[in-house]
Amino acid sequence: MNLTEIVGVIEKLTGKDFLSGDIYFVDFLPTQLQVTDVVVVSATAIILSLLATWYPAQRACKLQPAAVLSAR
Repeated sequence: MNLTEIVGVIEKLTGKDFLSGDIYFVDFLPTQLQVTDVVVVSATAIILSLLATWYPAQRACKLQPAAVLSAR
């Protein structure tokens, strides 16, 4: 929500203009927070992280820890 202000601070710290008004059509970054976008991105991230851990967890579940540790 504060992306324009953050870019302004970075511009002041670095001394460079990222969004110069005489070069670009806009000199700010338009931002709009929508609840549905936040929910979709959050749900997708949770589902993908659960799917990414499912296969290794299933393989680990089938192993016998004592047999694996003493298999030297």
